[in-house]
Order: sequence, then structure tokens, then C-alpha cells
Amino acid sequence: SIEARKLDFDGYVDPQKQYADAVIEVLPPQLIPDDNERKVLRVRLVMKEGVKYFNPVYLFDEGSIVSGYPGK
Repeated sequence: SIEARKLDFDGYVDPQKQYADAVIEVLPPQLIPDDNERKVLRVRLVMKEGVKYFNPVYLFDEGSIVSGYPGK
């Protein structure tokens, strides 16, 4: 289903990145042993440097535990 949306992404979403102060990229999954519920979501936060009043943030520190399910 991702491939089916790639043309729209390339045409409308990707060109907007150059104007964004921050972009959250969803990365391909890495299989984790015994993760039967597939709750692991890999992301990358990319922030523009030098934006006034825009301090760097961190999504989660190493070892952080997050619970929940997207959309719930």
C-alpha cells in the first residue's frame, strides 16, 4: 500500500520538506524477537538549525518505554 501512495508523496509531501522546521520520518521496521504485537515504530526527527525560539527536542531517551497504540 505504501508503493501505491508513493506518487502522491513524491508530488505533494516530499517537496514541502524544504519549508519545514521539523520533519518526522517513519523508518522501515526492524523485526524484534518476541514482538508479536508489532508495537515498535521507528522514527527519525529532523530539525532545522538556527530557527529562533526553536530549541532542539528529543523524542525519547534511550531505554524509554512508551505504551499505547496509534489511533487509540
